[in-house]
Amino acid sequence: MPASRARRTTAVSTTTALVLGLLGAGAIVAPAASAAEGPVDAGIAVRKVDGLPADFINGVDVSSVLSLEASGVVFRDDDGEPADLFDVLADHDVTDVRVRVWNDPFDADGNGYGGGDVDVDRAVEIGKRATEAGLRVLVDFHYSDFWADPAKQQAPKAWRDLSVDEKAGRTREYTADALEEFADAGVDVHMVQVGNETNNAVAGVTGWPGMSKIFSAGSAAVRDVFPDALVAVHFTNPETAGRYAGYAANLKSYGVDYDVFASSYYPFWHGSTANLTSVLRQVADTYDKKVMVAETSWAHTLDDADGHGNVIDLPSEATQYPVSVQGQATAVRDVIQAVVDVGDAGIGVFYWEPAWLPVGPPERLEQNKVLWERDGSGWASSFAGGYEPEDAGHWYGGSAWDNQALFAADGVPLESLNVFSYARTGAVAPRQVVDVEDPTVTLTDGDEIVLPSTVAVTFNDGSADDETVEWSRDAEWIGGPGTYTLGGTTASGHATTVTVVIRPVNALRNPGFEDADVSMWRATGAGLTLRSTDDPRTGTRSAHFYSGSACTYTLRQTVTGLPAGRYSASGALQGDGEGNDGTVRLTVSSGDAAASADFGLDGWRAWSTPATDAVTVVEGGTATIEVTASLPAGAWGTLDDLVLTRAADAVDTADLRALVTRADDVDRAAATTGSIETLDEAVRIARLVLSSSAPSADRVTAAETALEAAFEGLVLVGEAPAPVVLPVALTVGEGEPVTLPASVNVRAWDGAVRTTPATWSDAVSWITGPGEYTVRGRAADTDVTAAVTVTAAAWVRDGGFESSGASPWTVTGTGAAIGATTDAAAGARAVSFWSGSAYRFAVTQRIEGVTPGTYAVSATAQGDGEGSGALTVTATSGARTADAPIPLEGWQQFKTGTTPAITVESDGILTVGVAADLPAEAWGTVDQIRVVRTGDRVSTDELAAQIAELAELDTAPYTAWSAKRVPAGLEKARIVVAATWPTAADVDRARALLSDIRAGLVRADADTATARPADATLSNDNGYDTGLKDGDFTVTMNLWWGENASSVRFYENGTLLSTVPLAYRGTRAQTARVPIAGRADGTYRYTAVLANTRGETRTAEMTVVVDAAAPGIPVLSHDDYDGDGTFTVTADLWWGTNATSYRVFEDGRVVAEGDLVARTPKAQRASYAASGLSRGSHVFTVEFRNAAGTTTSKPLTVTVRR
Repeated sequence: MPASRARRTTAVSTTTALVLGLLGAGAIVAPAASAAEGPVDAGIAVRKVDGLPADFINGVDVSSVLSLEASGVVFRDDDGEPADLFDVLADHDVTDVRVRVWNDPFDADGNGYGGGDVDVDRAVEIGKRATEAGLRVLVDFHYSDFWADPAKQQAPKAWRDLSVDEKAGRTREYTADALEEFADAGVDVHMVQVGNETNNAVAGVTGWPGMSKIFSAGSAAVRDVFPDALVAVHFTNPETAGRYAGYAANLKSYGVDYDVFASSYYPFWHGSTANLTSVLRQVADTYDKKVMVAETSWAHTLDDADGHGNVIDLPSEATQYPVSVQGQATAVRDVIQAVVDVGDAGIGVFYWEPAWLPVGPPERLEQNKVLWERDGSGWASSFAGGYEPEDAGHWYGGSAWDNQALFAADGVPLESLNVFSYARTGAVAPRQVVDVEDPTVTLTDGDEIVLPSTVAVTFNDGSADDETVEWSRDAEWIGGPGTYTLGGTTASGHATTVTVVIRPVNALRNPGFEDADVSMWRATGAGLTLRSTDDPRTGTRSAHFYSGSACTYTLRQTVTGLPAGRYSASGALQGDGEGNDGTVRLTVSSGDAAASADFGLDGWRAWSTPATDAVTVVEGGTATIEVTASLPAGAWGTLDDLVLTRAADAVDTADLRALVTRADDVDRAAATTGSIETLDEAVRIARLVLSSSAPSADRVTAAETALEAAFEGLVLVGEAPAPVVLPVALTVGEGEPVTLPASVNVRAWDGAVRTTPATWSDAVSWITGPGEYTVRGRAADTDVTAAVTVTAAAWVRDGGFESSGASPWTVTGTGAAIGATTDAAAGARAVSFWSGSAYRFAVTQRIEGVTPGTYAVSATAQGDGEGSGALTVTATSGARTADAPIPLEGWQQFKTGTTPAITVESDGILTVGVAADLPAEAWGTVDQIRVVRTGDRVSTDELAAQIAELAELDTAPYTAWSAKRVPAGLEKARIVVAATWPTAADVDRARALLSDIRAGLVRADADTATARPADATLSNDNGYDTGLKDGDFTVTMNLWWGENASSVRFYENGTLLSTVPLAYRGTRAQTARVPIAGRADGTYRYTAVLANTRGETRTAEMTVVVDAAAPGIPVLSHDDYDGDGTFTVTADLWWGTNATSYRVFEDGRVVAEGDLVARTPKAQRASYAASGLSRGSHVFTVEFRNAAGTTTSKPLTVTVRR
């Protein structure tokens, strides 16, 4: 079924936009023709681009290719055979390849940031392969270590602290060096881009005086190395009026030498192709520059192919063309036409990342994550978080572009890759419906609802027919402000929907800043511009804010003469608060009453639309709507569509929503078609009622009644399907008990949910710290699982000093106090410090119950240390301390200090804080003291391998009772592996458990026992042979009479020692022995488990005490009777546990060592011949050693007299 296109209808205008589209059969658009004569026959229809020059650039950016290939992606030709990507591109009339270049996309340990990890060396490799395939190369310098775009233009790490002039110098040097590598490799460099989407900055430099220096430095390097190559500058957002004209004027004003003005153009965001042509033509004609599109794309599906979400994944985000292969080709063709329409100055179009394919399907997400991290084949790796914490630090992962590739997920080209050749010839295909219009009708509450009588049906050849449409008769359920959707069917049977937007009656004047008269608005403060053309939500105007320094502003409108009632305010904002410091608040007030709601600053075009609670306005009264902002330097955004409206009485819709949810869960295949249709009709009505922001009580009740009747009327077909146990999820904080529910929810075929008792495995007791775990259980005679998430503890209480009550912090010294401040790193409170004389202070907090492990402590500060001031973040645990300086670099220049790792032992006590030693007049604030786990995670690799081996074991040949322990053991071991910070003890315990389970598996054919083994006893001969309990002995199991075992497992202190097979002989006596050697002094507990096919029997525990394991103490003597310095030192062990080696020490130095033959308890001797010793006293000691330990003789002093 074809998808639809959206049309908005208002009282005065109609606008149309395209959305998702598929297929519908029809006639051939035009007869087949050769490329020379006209359009070619194809699977998609592409209109020939008029006036397409022979040398027009058909470009692609495939910078991710090396990482994708490293992750196993295989590219194929049209026949599905493996092929080199660049050969495939050349075969599809691609002429140029663009490759991005990052300065240093790696962390200090050499881990790549992702996105292809494209540094100069990898870019050169890509360039060589492109050249070998006959393709030219565009080198795209980002002048950053990772992604550069309007929101991110970070300087490379190595340039971060340089001045603008120093950065310009480095830019020229770096660009020239890099291009020399391209030249040396023989890469056909046709064009070089000096910066990527540099709307606001480049290389961390803002403002045209500085940016122009970077552009000029890069350009000069290009002229030096590749004098025939074109130099391109690159910007985006062509939809903003005057933007490109302003950029081009600044480039001219500052004397930047360049050839090509390049633009990104993504139809999702960047306006019409007609506008694109217009703004590029203006630059070309005014400044005699070539122009091109450096990036474009379109989606062929909304499906995700690798388990990581895509940039474009909702129908509402892709309305300009059908989301299909046909739509992809049409979109690219239109961009080519738009550039050609500029005239001779329009030189080409580059498609961005048409080959960024999934490294694996979504069901292999965990394996995909490993590849993204290892090879850099996702858009960002976790390692990029240190360089780009606000974006990559949170959202790293896979390809966010796989649905915009010009290849299928298996590497075979989509037909849309032929668009570069089809644009030159044209292409015809069987006529198909690719799009059906989905109109939108926008009204004000109280207006008559009139739906359009026709919708446009669009075909793949670009033609469209208006068809009559019959709409659902549910429109009578539309009532009050809200957004409603009704289905319809065209005359030819195609489905469509109409969206009816009922806006509330808005008491504000000029709420979207569209009118020239803005006198009703009062703006104070800095950074706010009314009637801006930047990023409006609706219409063409907005209120835009930006300031290069920290700023505040207020925007207010007062409305008088209001009818009595309760009024609320709402609005829309998009933008970036540059971290967590920016706040924008919406407030409505009347008299003494006020209500507020905060806007989110969630990024470009991520619209935040809060609504306040309502305040009461008296008859003829006044209400004021106010937007207040407090923003750090660089914060930006737009306000639009502010509303002051009368609030309707609240109606409880929870029951109705619950009924709709139940309807969604009905097993539709289990009921008759007629009864499901009745249910669907009731659901449609309910959804319409719930679409209202203020449905009436009568409508809600009527909708509930209709749904309840529909449930009662469901007619079962055949037997009722088995009920489904709903997922169980539990989230607790570190240190809190993990208590799983005593019952779970079970859903029947008709969507009804009931509870039933549940039991859970004891594996839950193995959860000891943060992680994401799975615990098994049973309910309603079926297996169930619970997903348990343990979040890391926020060990520091009130780390942001926001609490105004009793504080967990201790402040000592002078000059510091906790309180409200406008200079907090986050929130509204911090530690402020200042003194007119030299001073010291400390702010500390003692934390108890910290999980043993290694931690780092951080704190953020700003201020001025007056040169010699020292501010440090501190951590103390037991006798261990760690600290780190926090730089004080000026007002609101927030810097963070982080201590080296500090170990917290079993007492769980950690004291954290800051300490200062400051001169007079030093000032500042400290905020955001945090404790985070750090250090190396205990390896679980061997445990994971053990889990994999046991999980793959075929348990069919083993007895059911012994095999039953396998899943239970695997569950516990997997919990240890899933822990964020497993302990070595837990890993060892899990490994021992799996070893025990594996050893305890009894083959079903191991014996012919009729009962489990009889009781056996343990004995030992410790000390019997030598009279010494020396740690070498034998443990013996004796089954004197009774049902035999076929194996016996020996345990020492609960740990498996050995498994000994036994010959099954009915009820005869059985014996098994385990030799024990090298045990140190101590007490040892032994048990044995006898097993046969019928079960197991455990022996009573036997205790063995070892108290003479280490060698006896040697006694020293010497024969230096004449004191001449030449003599023999002799060590004698007269009786006791023997040693296996010895060492002789002379004045603390080892002078001799050797092996001894152990014959416990007989005497042993070791000797050392000393000679040439100097006059004076010399001290000798001797160590005797064996596997259990070391003993040392008493010192022997020998005096040399001559």
